[in-house]
This record gives sequence, C-alpha cells and structure tokens, in this order.
Amino acid sequence: MIVVAGEALIDLIPTPGGDLAVSVGGGPFNTARWLARLGAPVSFLGAVASDLLGERIRRSLVDCGVALNLVIDASHPTTLALAQLDAAGAARYSFYADATSVRDLAPELVPDTVLDGIDALHVGGVGMTLEPSATAVEELVAGAHAAGALVMLDPNVRPSLIAERGEYLARLTRVLAHTDALKLSVDDLRWIEPEEPAQTAVRALLNAGPRVVLLTDGPSGATVFSQDAVTAVPASQVDVVDTIGAGDAFGAGFLAHWHEAGLRRAELASTELVVAATRFAATVSGVACAHQGATPPSGLRELLD
Repeated sequence: MIVVAGEALIDLIPTPGGDLAVSVGGGPFNTARWLARLGAPVSFLGAVASDLLGERIRRSLVDCGVALNLVIDASHPTTLALAQLDAAGAARYSFYADATSVRDLAPELVPDTVLDGIDALHVGGVGMTLEPSATAVEELVAGAHAAGALVMLDPNVRPSLIAERGEYLARLTRVLAHTDALKLSVDDLRWIEPEEPAQTAVRALLNAGPRVVLLTDGPSGATVFSQDAVTAVPASQVDVVDTIGAGDAFGAGFLAHWHEAGLRRAELASTELVVAATRFAATVSGVACAHQGATPPSGLRELLD
C-alpha cells in the first residue's frame, strides 16, 4: 500500500471569459489520484471538510480509486487556492488557508493504522509548511522510514505560505534525513539554495539523506542525481494545455512504476532502475500537460500503452 499525505483543496482558475473555474486540487491529493489511475493501491491521508467542496474532493478520490480509510474529517471549511496562469500555462498560486481544512491535519488525528502494510509514503506541499500538518508530516515520515517504507518527498515550495524561512529549512533538513527519493523542481531548488549552482545545491541535498534526487525542469526534462551518477531524462513531447499538476503526475509516475516492479528502497542504488522509473514519470507528466487541469484522465493506462 502507498500512503500519500498532505493537503486537498480547491483550485480557482481564471477563464478567458473572466470567470473562475472550480477544480479539485492540492499536490498530495493530485499525486494520490494519479497513482490510483496508474493502478497503484493508494490511501490519502489528509483533512477534508464536510462542506460541498469537501464532498467534491471525496468524490474525486473515490472516482479515481483512492482509498478513504485515512481521511480525517476537517472541522474547518475547504482551503482555496487562486491559480494565475502565465503564457506558457504555468501556474502561480495565492492561498486562502487561515482557519480552513488544511490546518486540520494534526498529529493526534493521524489514524493509528497509517503504517499498517505500508510500502511507500509520499509527502510534500502545503502539508510541509503550515502547522499543525507540518509536525504531523514530519512525524509520519520518521515513522514510515523506521518501518522500512520507501519515503518520497516533493517539497513543492509555496513561498507565500512560509512565514519563517529558517524554520522551514530546518524542518526540511530533518525530513530529508528520513527521505529516500527527493523530487523537486528547479524553482524549488532556487528557493532552497538561491546562492549555489544547481549541481552544488543538489549535492548538498543528497548529502542530507536521500539516495536519489529527481530534478524537474519543465520542457527541459528531468535530471537524476545519485552519489555516483548524473543522468538527463528528456521531457515527453506534447502540445501543452497547461502544467497544473504536472509535477504531481511526475512523482506519481515514478512511484507507481517503482511499486509495480516490486522495488524497495535498496534498489534506489541502481541508476538503471531509477532512470527507467524517471522516464515513465516524464511520460505521465506529459499526459498531464496535454490535458486541462490536474485531474488524471480515465483510461490513463491505455493512453500510456
């Protein structure tokens, strides 16, 4: 079983006509749905409100095949994120997070069964940023790693939500100590290590704990870093509609491929295996870019064959 922990929210996306389209979203939520569409057994651990928007989030999880056994009933209304798309379809977000559901993932509310039968854990996003969810995620990562699960982290840094940079980086360092695979974008890397060249910054992150770092750079593809090798993986060539959820789809693609092959954390030592999973991840991310919004299309496996 794969557990994905973090936020589920509603994206408000401006339309050409000046209205706002309402779409379910949130990095971990998206990752869980892509994993399920790819055929992986996955449970979502996050707080979901009981309002109409929360019900929409739950339906979307069920429709994609994500298990709800770890979902926490939020006591606050659904978190909102306003997306602004640039000319290339890339999104920037403004969050309406105070006194909303994203704040309701607390350590004491995490189900005791969360580590039962766990093979892999995926975390990141807003859940790594706002309390009390940040503490809950940090404790979960340590527990999953100790239980032998493969831990994958996608920071998906949201600077507008980070009040204290030093505190965030300190937590990131602690989480990296229990992380096996780190996926991050070049924008994440520039925020985390703004003064260092990219390869130097990645080496510092590798030395903090992960066995591999997967650095994504939009249409330029991804680069796989390990202690012994650096390998470029090209992006999938598609007509881009937008890039919403593309990074989440990439992470899901890597983890789904890894899980389906029956691989564990020890196999991350194989550059060949990691690169193969990264190529599949790039293909899945390309499908996301060719479709509007972050919702994985039905028949995803058929699209990839």
